[in-house]
Amino acid sequence: MAKARRGRRPHRRPRDPGAAGGQREHWRADGAPKVAYGSADEANRATLQARLEHGVDLDAYSCGVCGRWHLANRRT
Repeated sequence: MAKARRGRRPHRRPRDPGAAGGQREHWRADGAPKVAYGSADEANRATLQARLEHGVDLDAYSCGVCGRWHLANRRT
């Protein structure tokens, strides 16, 4: 008899097939698109807010897929 599955994983959204091969810089690990900011200034304000509210160091970068700005974990 098959073992019952406990707890279901959230359904992943399909990646946009036209998004340059689904580059990681545009997609979160769960398959959803990252939050996009319209300018570097707006993205940098979000990094500061994340640091102050959650103690998380993030970097802002320009996305080669959509041309907007995203946040990523700071690489050490």
